[in-house]
Amino acid sequence: MPTRTDPPSIGRRLLPAFVLAALLLVAWLAYWPGRNGPFLFDDYSNLATLGDYGRIDTWWKVVAFLTSGFAGPTGRPLSLATFLLDARNWPAASEPFKLTNVALHLLNGALLAGLSAALARALGMARRPAAWAGVLAAGLWLLDPFWVSTTLYVVQRMAMLAATFVFAGLWGYAQGRALLGQGRKRAGYAWMSVSLTLGTLLAVLSKENGALLPLLAWVLEALVFDRNHTALEQGGRPFLAWRWVFVRLPALAVLAYLALYLPGLWTGATAGRDFTPLQRLLTESRIVWTYLGDIWLARTHDGGLFHDDIVLSTGLLQPLSTLFAVLGIVALLVFAALSRWARHPVVAAAGAAVGFYLAGQVMESTWLQLELAFEHRNYLPAGLMFLPLAMALVRAYSNLHLRDSHAWEGSVFASPTGGGGGAVASPRPGRWPLWLAIALLALFALQTARRADVWGKPFQLALVWAHEHPDSPRAQGYLANTWSSVGNNPQAARLLNAALQQHPHSLILLINRAGVACAQGEAPTGLRAALLQAAGHARLTDNVTQYQFGKLLDGMDQCTAFGPDFELRLIDSALRNPQAQTTTVRRDLLHRLALRALAHNDVQQAYTLDLQALRLPDLPVGARLRFSVELASAGQQQRALDLLNAVPSPLAHIRGWSMAAIHQRWLRHVGFYQHSEAHLRKVLAAEIAAKAPPPAAR
Repeated sequence: MPTRTDPPSIGRRLLPAFVLAALLLVAWLAYWPGRNGPFLFDDYSNLATLGDYGRIDTWWKVVAFLTSGFAGPTGRPLSLATFLLDARNWPAASEPFKLTNVALHLLNGALLAGLSAALARALGMARRPAAWAGVLAAGLWLLDPFWVSTTLYVVQRMAMLAATFVFAGLWGYAQGRALLGQGRKRAGYAWMSVSLTLGTLLAVLSKENGALLPLLAWVLEALVFDRNHTALEQGGRPFLAWRWVFVRLPALAVLAYLALYLPGLWTGATAGRDFTPLQRLLTESRIVWTYLGDIWLARTHDGGLFHDDIVLSTGLLQPLSTLFAVLGIVALLVFAALSRWARHPVVAAAGAAVGFYLAGQVMESTWLQLELAFEHRNYLPAGLMFLPLAMALVRAYSNLHLRDSHAWEGSVFASPTGGGGGAVASPRPGRWPLWLAIALLALFALQTARRADVWGKPFQLALVWAHEHPDSPRAQGYLANTWSSVGNNPQAARLLNAALQQHPHSLILLINRAGVACAQGEAPTGLRAALLQAAGHARLTDNVTQYQFGKLLDGMDQCTAFGPDFELRLIDSALRNPQAQTTTVRRDLLHRLALRALAHNDVQQAYTLDLQALRLPDLPVGARLRFSVELASAGQQQRALDLLNAVPSPLAHIRGWSMAAIHQRWLRHVGFYQHSEAHLRKVLAAEIAAKAPPPAAR
């Protein structure tokens, strides 16, 4: 922080940059213990495509991988591209992925320092104090322990990379806005136009919430850059027109898209969730306050990835905390709106931070039918969270060291309306703002290192999550799996039995209990009936449930605890589940029945079931070949060939230009599956010919 009033030397001018570099190093060291942590949950489904075509060592495989994404409408190809920095095949080691995530987190901290400094300048702060405020604000955000679950969860690189381009785009926009205020209109328009256009495009290709960049720019325009209503004076009517085209219209387009889902608030359509859009919106009002508490208080708990224990808000008074949460959100909105007229720059910064946070939550924390809570949803919205505190501390420290009316050009703030001028320092200036800043940074760094250490130890991580979420079936099931993986099935059984007392119909817990029963060779009374009932009613469209249910069925061949026909009964029960009518779930269940029929030498039944599965919509490209190979491996080459002939390749009729369609078009272009099918047909024909009886001798 600045302490002297004479013109600074080069070293003193670069001191904020040196301090920022030191904070980046501290953050790297704090995250270092977590580098050995395991892959988790969605990591597997998103990264497994690294091995779909063997080692990625040619350009056609690179493009095939980049277009294989399914996490969102865009497929997030830019995020997928960064995974190629860490591995070209699957399975792979987790450490390179996690270290790349940490490096990206550091880059985001550096970008945020630049953006925060630019905003502090726009709010009237002089250059050097603004630089210090930017460094402190970014340092607090960078070291906040709340981001451990984002940074060390590999697949959340998508959220982090989107934030990278949003921060960069907004910083470029701030630079252009400053140039416009200086009368350098051509350079200003270039900076603003390129930053918003390119930043939004790259952010969206990383993750869909990158589309919020224009909305966030609008918030900053209203609460920072044009808070004194100088836009017309600085840029004239051309700037107002430019602002509509590049900022407001794109932002309104995003809001209009979200508004398409508003009718769900009245229709109550659950879209496969356990809550309605209205219940989600009310519940999110409480969750947001939990987020804010975790961000600011650096609590000792880990939080983690399991939030299926959240109590739903079914009305404003159920629970009563919903009413206070909603009123609090409304108060924050009013404060952000009124801060535009605040005379004090720190208050203005607080309003901008609040507005930025709430705007950043509008996509994932309102009425769209996503899972209720994930900590990574705050990574971008909380970017400016610590700017008001940083500005207040720098201003207090600088004011304590002002020695005459000429120091810092008469004030910490260059603007006459900045509210920062003139306090005369005491003979012994205090350093409490400096020590408070250091204490906060140290506290955050220590808490981050502690959490990262837990994330680097899989067993301890499972214990912590289960302890912090005793009412979460997922957390208890995860710990039970961990106990089973080290051979302690009795402990896993005790844990699951206790959890099932609270959640007797949880398919996740029942599946895990069945796995333990298979390992022990004995099923407790009532488990069979409970599994069959849950399979017929559970939300099989849920990714976690679907994965766990698939694992259970995979292990039934070697399980003696439930009897020989229990797998068939489970599948039949699941097929009667209304949620099993989705094509992905139904195709998987039908195919499992086909494999079972094939194992019992019922070839006709296996063929019929495979045919039903393949004729469902949205057929994966390789399913025909895989099903055919399974029949051929069972000695049914003719049936395998019949199956190929009965179902046309999905590459023959590709519709639309979604990322999935682009992926299929690329595969058709390079001929990967065509060559594979031609080879398979050739082998099948040869094997069929070899089986044919020799022609009768003449």
